[in-house]
Amino acid sequence: MLNQLKSEFLKLKYSKLFIAVPILLLAGLILYGSFSLSSGGTQLFVSEGDEETNAAIQGMIGFFAFTFENIDMPEFSEIMQSCISCNVFLWIVALILTIQFFCYDYSAGTIKLPIAYGIDRVKVYFAKVIVIVLYNAVCYFLFNAITLCFTCIQIGYTPNITELIQYLSYIGLNFLVMISFIFLCITISICLKNTGIIATVMCLFTLGGAVIYTGIWQNFHSHAILKYFVWLNPLYYWMNMGTFRLQYGLINEIIVYFIFGLFFLLPLSVILVRKQEFK
Repeated sequence: MLNQLKSEFLKLKYSKLFIAVPILLLAGLILYGSFSLSSGGTQLFVSEGDEETNAAIQGMIGFFAFTFENIDMPEFSEIMQSCISCNVFLWIVALILTIQFFCYDYSAGTIKLPIAYGIDRVKVYFAKVIVIVLYNAVCYFLFNAITLCFTCIQIGYTPNITELIQYLSYIGLNFLVMISFIFLCITISICLKNTGIIATVMCLFTLGGAVIYTGIWQNFHSHAILKYFVWLNPLYYWMNMGTFRLQYGLINEIIVYFIFGLFFLLPLSVILVRKQEFK
């Protein structure tokens, strides 16, 4: 297994993706920096709840970048909120890396080489998944560390150790959602095989889910079918984390979503890999 992991890592290292992903993240940093140019900051996918009708939907959901109540004395929660807003586009980078790297060997036919040498296809599959998740993790945590440094330097704020640990825990929760999203992308990749179709389906699913969620939020639990569609969507969790709605069971929901990915999507994808032949 270790040799296969090394093989998959070298494939990634010497592929265009190894350079393309950092370039995309650099573009993301520039985009994040541009959010600060707007007067009062930038708000995306925002919806406001009605406190009188349902306490569970009070407040707001969405992504808020540089929306400080007092720019001279900002709260660290506002700084974290600004950094976390990057999830509005980071999923696109994860999507590109996942489907391009996972599908390349199958589309090129080179996946048959290790199998021809007697390596189990499931072992090859797990090696790919591990490399994808680890590279995404490195990029994700590094990007969030840079955005925190950028934001703190820009407004002149020095966080303490407790605040940094809190920020790291929130980023960790967000990445649990990202892992399940990666598993979902891989499962769809196995079923559809065509990278263009996969990217289109996943973009429509993710963005469509966010639009639907903002539209039905105030009556969310009354929608028997749509709410389950939204629960499968990673932006549901990131939009709620964007305003730190932890008091309404968000942490438990994120853990359940991660467990769903780990114990349903991942085994399902293994079954599909065993039964399907990729070209």
